[in-house]
Formats: sequence, C-alpha cells, structure tokens
Amino acid sequence: MRLRHWIFVTTLIIMLTAPAARACDAGARRCAADAYILETCENGAWQQTQCMRDQGGLCYEGACVQPWEYGAPQWSRPADEPNTTPESLAQKAAYYEDITRRIHVHPDLKWIMSVSLISADSDPSEPVLPQEHATREEVAQWHSGENDGLWNALYLAAESFRYAATGDAAALDMIKTLLHGFATRMAVTGVPGLYTRQYIPPGVRGLACPDDKQSYMPDVEKDDNKWVRVSDAGCVEYVDPKTEEWVASAHCGLEQFAGWCWLDNVSKDEYSGHMFALGVTALLVPDPEVQALVRAELDAVGRHLVKNRMEFVDWDGRTAEHGRIHAVTFGDYPGFNAAMGLSFIKTAAFATKDPRYEKFYRDCLLQQGGKVNCLKKKWEQPRPYTEYLSTSGMYPGAEGCGANFNNISMHMLSLFTLIWLERDPALREIYQQSFDTDVVRAPGQPRAVIKQNNAWFDFMWAAMKRLGPDSDGPALDAVDNGIRMLQRFPARKHIQNVQCPADACVEHCLDRFDRPSTMVPRKPDQRCASTFLWWRDPYDMSRCSENKLRIIHPADYLLTYWMGRYFGFISQDM
Repeated sequence: MRLRHWIFVTTLIIMLTAPAARACDAGARRCAADAYILETCENGAWQQTQCMRDQGGLCYEGACVQPWEYGAPQWSRPADEPNTTPESLAQKAAYYEDITRRIHVHPDLKWIMSVSLISADSDPSEPVLPQEHATREEVAQWHSGENDGLWNALYLAAESFRYAATGDAAALDMIKTLLHGFATRMAVTGVPGLYTRQYIPPGVRGLACPDDKQSYMPDVEKDDNKWVRVSDAGCVEYVDPKTEEWVASAHCGLEQFAGWCWLDNVSKDEYSGHMFALGVTALLVPDPEVQALVRAELDAVGRHLVKNRMEFVDWDGRTAEHGRIHAVTFGDYPGFNAAMGLSFIKTAAFATKDPRYEKFYRDCLLQQGGKVNCLKKKWEQPRPYTEYLSTSGMYPGAEGCGANFNNISMHMLSLFTLIWLERDPALREIYQQSFDTDVVRAPGQPRAVIKQNNAWFDFMWAAMKRLGPDSDGPALDAVDNGIRMLQRFPARKHIQNVQCPADACVEHCLDRFDRPSTMVPRKPDQRCASTFLWWRDPYDMSRCSENKLRIIHPADYLLTYWMGRYFGFISQDM
C-alpha cells in the first residue's frame, strides 16, 4: 500500500509541476467555420475576436476584414464597352464635383438643385456662358421640387463616400454645408423629427414661393402636398378655402423663418434618402462637428417615430399621407414597410448610441423580448418584422411589368442600410437573404434588380451580398456591369437629344401607369437625363430633345462613382 501511495503522490506532483500541454502555438491565427470569429493563440490558448459582432467584419486568412473584402476579390477593368465616353470615370467625377460647387449648391440654400442657365442674346438656345464656366451668377432659375430632400440626401451620401475614399477637405466642407441644410429642413417645420419636402426663403433670385392661393389651401383628405407660409409673428399661415383669406394657425415659434414658405405632407421617399445618407455619414465621417449634427438629426427622427408609433405626424397634427412606416398599412406592402421601419430605427440606434432605440428595435419591431403589442395598430398583430420581409411587393403584375421603381429604390436603401449596420450574424443573414431572393436576384423575375443595368444597384449588391465560406462568392459580374454603365454615363448632364434605340424600345407590356414598356433595360447613354437616373424606370420608352440651358445636377453619377471608389470596385486611375 505504501508503494502504491508513493507512486500516486509522485505522479500527482509531476502532473502539477510539469509545463502545461500547449493547446496551440503562440501567434497562430484561424477563422471560425462561419467566418464571423477570429481565433488567435495567446499563452497557449485560443482567444476569440468577434469580427462581425464587434467590428462588422468577416474573418479571412487570419484577420478581420470588411465583408466586401472577403476572399480578396479582383474587380474587373472593362475596356471594350461600346459608347464609352472619352473621359475617364475619374475625369467625369471631377467635372461633376466642380459644376456642383459652381452652380448646383447655393451657399444660402444648402441643398443641391438642377438649374436653367441664362440664355445668350445672340442665340436663345445657348447659355450666356457655357456650363463649363458658368457660376451661380448665370443661373436664371433654380429647379426646386417636392423631392428636394431626397435628392439632396443622396448627394450628401455621395460626399460622405468621397470623403471616406479620399479624405478631401472640400468634401468635408460640402458635407457640413449640406448637414446645416438638413437642420434647416427640419427646423422650419417647427416639429422635431419632421422634415419638409421643400422650403423657400425670401430674396433668392430665381426661386420664389408659389403666388396662387390654391397652393396654400389645406387638403381635407391629406392626400395632396400643400404649401404653408410663416408670418412675421412666426406662425404657420394657410388660406381658408371658403373665404380665400389668410388664416394664422396656432403652430408658432418660427420667427426666424418669417417670410419663408414650405411644403407639407412629407413622404417615405424623402425619409428613405435622409436616413440612408445620415447613416452613411455617421459611419464614414468621424469629424466631431459632423457627428454632432448627424446625432441631433437622427435623435429627433427616432424620438418622433417612437413617440408616434412609427408614423410621421405633420404640423397640423395629422399623419402624412405616405408617413406610415409600420408593417400593415394599406399604402404599401408589409415587407416594404417592415424593412423601412427596421432600417430607420436601427440607423437612429447606431448613430446616437441611445439604448432606447436599440431596445425599441429589438423588443418592439423584432419582438425579441417576448410578444408585446407596442405599436397598437388596428390591423397589425405583434409579430417580428423579419417575418414580413418576403412580402415586399417589388415585382407585381405579369413579368413584373407593374413594378414601382420608386419602391424598388427605397427598398434597396432599407436593406442596404440594415445589412451594413446590423452586427448580429443571424439577423444580418435574414436581411441578406431577403436582399438576394426578394429584390436583387429574385429567381424567375425577368425585371430583377440584377438585370436593370443600374450601376448604383450593382454596387449596393456587391457591397452587401452575403460572403463567406458557404456563399457563392463576390458579385464580380455585377461590379463589371456597374463599371460599364458608368463608362457609358454621359460626361455632361444638360438635356440631350435622346431617341429610344430600336433594339431596346420594343413595346412588351404596359407599366403601372398604363404606358408602353419594353423588356430591355436602357443603358445610361440611351436614356433622357433625369434628376437621379438610377431611381427611374429603365424600361420606359421616352424620348427627349436637346436643351443646353437646362443642367441636371449629377448626384446620380457622383453617389455611384464614390461608392465604387470607397468599396474598392473602382480604382482612382479608371
């Protein structure tokens, strides 16, 4: 027994004093099977870094990388695209940045607009100065419209991508200018969190408030956008439809905007742009002033939505016609609304770091804390908003001929934002799956996003597509197509003579407005210049005649180009 006891004690001492067996070699690195976690060997044991949850990245070859960099994809440099402009992609971007600064963004207005130039006395069809040299002094008219906020937001996103890609001080200055315009667009309504569609201050040459009283008469059904003006006393005024006299409302406190007018009944369109742009800016522009401006805007919008249970309530106390962002309304498809609502609240949560928004996102919209009827909507039962995503209604009608391209663009923004900001792998994969099967590749759908010759959509897809060990790889073909479409994008954006090409413009069906529609998506050089080309229906059969005086702002080209530069799809020498 003594011998056995001695052997046991000796063995135990050896075990306790011997060096521990190594679980791994110091400095070794490996990726988890799903690429969400990086493991690093430290002191003989594996230590984990949560690439996705902590950094929004994926693990590749022993490092956390941006998701779109997974696999080190080699993006194409197409050189044989017909109708490529003589100017390079970079030269077109440089020109468009220059003309935007010269004529499209008025420093007192602080948003981007298309313009008409003053015509020459000798030839009324020619501008007094060519667009290459024109300044704000040569602008005859600023073309403001009911979607000013949307297009301006997309330009803000462009400049944020530009700053992130280049660090250009001029981009940062423009970002600050535009964000101060954002603040004005909200402040003029006198309702925290509520933007106006359109605002016009007094004394700007080439821009004026409507002079007909009909424009200021309130709409009983709240299905028309109506102007209001701010009195000298700082109160909103409107015109009584019966007496046609001006009436002062009780909505006051706007003395700083006396003499201004603005358009009410803001819609989802504007907010889809605002929230996308503010989220992008929060992600990409670390400047303290910019971050403070963005947080203030998103906090106000977040508070408004939570307080009003996912609705935008106008100055008159009525919900805007297209201001319902909860899933089950009769204005839009449930999946479309659900994605938008999720993205808006997620953006507010990300930028403000206020836990109340993340809690609302998870416990109310996603029902993660248990079943709770937090929205209290008549037609909506408590249900995770992810369950609605497949019913987005992107391609109604035979072969998708009834598609609403406004909705497709908005839905792309919603899902792009959700995927980029969400760091819970399981949720992110749900959003990516919907992005893929319901919108971009949409199996069996002849008008799916991937087939639309839309460079903006191509780059959004390539940046947020699901990648990893079990994916089908990077979107090489989409990036290739996107670059080709930018190569064909005109180098100037005045209204040019465009006839519908014979090979593309064969009527196939009627669109949602009962207009003839083709099944061949027109390329950028085959389409009439528009405020934001990628937002429009690529299957329409419209034609246009040249107008050298009308210069359309280039936010469409700039946003797509700078996104491509930031995500690495386009090199600076292309």
